[in-house]
Amino acid sequence: MRAGARHLLWCILGSQGAKHAALASQLWPQPLPPRTPAPHEVLCRTVYLSVDPFLRCRFNASTGVDYTQPYALGEPIASAGIGEVLQVGDAVRGPAPGDLVVEPFDSFPWQSVAVLEAAKVQRVPPLLALLLPPSALLGACGQTGLTAWCGLETVGGGRPNGSDVVAVSGAAGAVGSLVGQLCKRRGAAVVGVCGSEAKVDFLQELGFDRALNRHSADLRADLRAALLSVPQADRALGTSRSPQPVDITLYWDNVGGAVSDLVIQCMAPRSELLLCGQISTYDAEGDYPPPLPAESAAVVERRRIRRERYTVVKYKHRFAPALAELCALVAAEARRRGRRDAAPELRAEETVYDGLDAAPAAFIDMMGGGNTGKAVVRCSELPPPVARAAALRAWLPPALRGRLVRSFVTPEALGVG
Repeated sequence: MRAGARHLLWCILGSQGAKHAALASQLWPQPLPPRTPAPHEVLCRTVYLSVDPFLRCRFNASTGVDYTQPYALGEPIASAGIGEVLQVGDAVRGPAPGDLVVEPFDSFPWQSVAVLEAAKVQRVPPLLALLLPPSALLGACGQTGLTAWCGLETVGGGRPNGSDVVAVSGAAGAVGSLVGQLCKRRGAAVVGVCGSEAKVDFLQELGFDRALNRHSADLRADLRAALLSVPQADRALGTSRSPQPVDITLYWDNVGGAVSDLVIQCMAPRSELLLCGQISTYDAEGDYPPPLPAESAAVVERRRIRRERYTVVKYKHRFAPALAELCALVAAEARRRGRRDAAPELRAEETVYDGLDAAPAAFIDMMGGGNTGKAVVRCSELPPPVARAAALRAWLPPALRGRLVRSFVTPEALGVG
């Protein structure tokens, strides 16, 4: 970095524990003093930053989990990110200037230029940019996709399968949209709950059996109607002349609150509830996950519903096969608008916000449900070689891209071997 250069940095100057809608007033751009990387560090130009709900927990005095810590006042906000290496420390072996690298979890500072520990970044194989959008490494082919894939692997008995009815809250978000698609690939019926009519249309494009707007005048009636009309309800009818709604056998909960209370009332005995997130409660102080209301807790106990708190970091031993499958599915994804009978590959939808200046607004928009799919901030252009590979990607047939990923992109190349 040349002497005297100034680069934008977003840091936290306000008090912790504020509601997310007030955080914008607490994030102020600060000049970033020039610094060269230490022996085991790399200096990167920021290309993409990830915007995720769990970052909200880091603004509290306690995150409620042991795998990530609260932000300290005055320090940069950090998340997962992708950058171009500008300079490496003397002891770094691996990334070189010009390489694209990804920090897949929560240590990439919200800065235009950032110094990172070399051990925390993974080099992006050049071939991968020809087969996948690099930003997918923050979403469907990164922590977001791993959260969906590994979570479903924790469900017992080889489920979900064709006998299951799955409900997903926050279904049009980064994780929820992938969970629904993966469940459909396994033959399950999927009911998604989302936050707008536009998102209802989006979920229908993804192949969800039913999609519900949580702002409906009568969500309870809508959910009952959905459970009367999924394919499993037709099979369960048999000779009965009085159709009854089927029970939900798996609930993937990203939201909590009133939506989850309604879903729990419709769950089957000995069904499973994966508690992945509780975004409706992140502004509240108190225990995480928050206790259920008495009525919902009684249903869970009476029906022996297994309510399990789920965190993806416990399943690192599954990351290699998960990423191999996710990358192949995303590479082979073909847009299916108007093609409901097409093979259900994995659509990695993104909402992209442009410029580092937009990062705080992107965070607030995401917390309010303004995004569809994964929310990312595009801070700068891709390095020219990667940009050229990305331009060529459109010329490769999707099926060929999927086969190439399976053949050449190994777990070792993805940094999980």
